[in-house]
Amino acid sequence: MRRGWAGHEEVRATMIKNQAASLAQCHAEVGEGPVYDPVSESLYWVDIPAGRLWRWNRSERSVSYVTVGEPLGSFALIEGGGFLLAARRGILVLPGWTDLPRLWQPVEEDLATQFNDGKCDPSGRFVAGTAAVDPRFTGALYRVDHDGTTEQLFDGIGMSNGLDWSPDGALFYHVDTLSQTVWRYDWDQATGVPRHPVPFIQIPSGDGLPDGLCVDIEGCLWLAVWGAGEVRRYAPDGRPLGSVSVPTPNVTSCTFGGPRGNRLFITTAAQAAPSHGRAAHLAGDVFAISTPVRGQRRKPFPRSGIPPALLETKASEL
Repeated sequence: MRRGWAGHEEVRATMIKNQAASLAQCHAEVGEGPVYDPVSESLYWVDIPAGRLWRWNRSERSVSYVTVGEPLGSFALIEGGGFLLAARRGILVLPGWTDLPRLWQPVEEDLATQFNDGKCDPSGRFVAGTAAVDPRFTGALYRVDHDGTTEQLFDGIGMSNGLDWSPDGALFYHVDTLSQTVWRYDWDQATGVPRHPVPFIQIPSGDGLPDGLCVDIEGCLWLAVWGAGEVRRYAPDGRPLGSVSVPTPNVTSCTFGGPRGNRLFITTAAQAAPSHGRAAHLAGDVFAISTPVRGQRRKPFPRSGIPPALLETKASEL
């Protein structure tokens, strides 16, 4: 481990040394849910309220987006091409980059909620949570099985946010932003059910809000902290190990990717960002930094269980 990433006493000192650089300009209102596709060497992410799915291609250094027509909380790559979308109406299928999304499974259509962060578990099941847009409601966490069966895992969440699994698949981490807490669960890999929640990381009030996260191959957790302009790294026992500084405050999520798997990609939000200066100019863009560790390979959602009609595409490539 290189000096500057490990010691608890160096957490603040590393903020300047380990600063992420601008990767893609998109000025997303709320950029979230980044996923790196090693096949196409592309980074994808969402702008939640705008309902946009963004793409940055490594070889071309190009940036583009498609609009899905409703708020888009998160997504997963589908094996062999296409995207599984967690949107306002529920779970949608986008078969190709130039196609229109198609509803597969409605979720919470009659509630004042919408999907937020989500990703595939080690078995390729999609897990995503909802967040209330009306304070009278709370969010819930759902699992979408390979055949589209959708099960609510638990509810009563203030704002469901970042989630990921330990490298051995035995532990599940999940953020409830409004409780300022990252929860750790035992994950039943056979059934896809989280059990025995314990508070793993608690962010003090006034020190930012826990948002998206990812877990590296060493089992360490990388947590985006909204309002703090940081991604913080924590050991498997919860000890802080270091941080990455981002030059705009509202950091939303992160993921690993790149040819060696050690590039950390970081999304941010223009929403509630400063209105003047460099932080305002960069708000909502995507940043990146090389790290001493690699991330886990993300398993795509299996194609076999999706109805063929939902996968029909007019596009020749994604």
